[in-house]
Amino acid sequence: MRFFTIEQDKSLQDQIRFRDFDICGPRHIFYKEDGENLQESTMMYLEKDSGEAAPDFIQSPVYLVSDKVKKVFDVYEDDMVFKTVTITHKERKTIWIYHHLLLERFDAFSEETEFYTNGSIKRLVLDPVKIGEHKVFLLNDKRFPNPLISLEVAESLMRRNVMGIVWKEVEVGPWQN
Repeated sequence: MRFFTIEQDKSLQDQIRFRDFDICGPRHIFYKEDGENLQESTMMYLEKDSGEAAPDFIQSPVYLVSDKVKKVFDVYEDDMVFKTVTITHKERKTIWIYHHLLLERFDAFSEETEFYTNGSIKRLVLDPVKIGEHKVFLLNDKRFPNPLISLEVAESLMRRNVMGIVWKEVEVGPWQN
């Protein structure tokens, strides 16, 4: 059992830039339980001189995934919640369809996880029993805000040539019977 975090590749050249939000700035994380309080569809606009490279995963201002990523996530987690976000570049008359990703969060820390004295995570270890059958999720801890995906999900995304995503493997503890 292998898991990875996904992050937006901020080094991607010529990235799109939102008119009213900093794509590399702070983020706000909404969770699955917030879904009923959010609009089903939202429109966002790009700056006039925005780049043209649209990453398949955007971390800020909220987690956004391309339609390609949404389809893969739907295959592996059948009860995921998404809200549609239409991203428009008025001057170029270009539209991208993204989905606001609302993930389930839970405690999947193994007892082997190590913390620094200030409470930040020194060594993250996931507990396979607590993960269960989940393939895409968030940890229920603000110190670790990045989504986690299983190896199967990561491989499926890579076969679809997604761009703008950085993968980092996370340690998973041994399976205990």
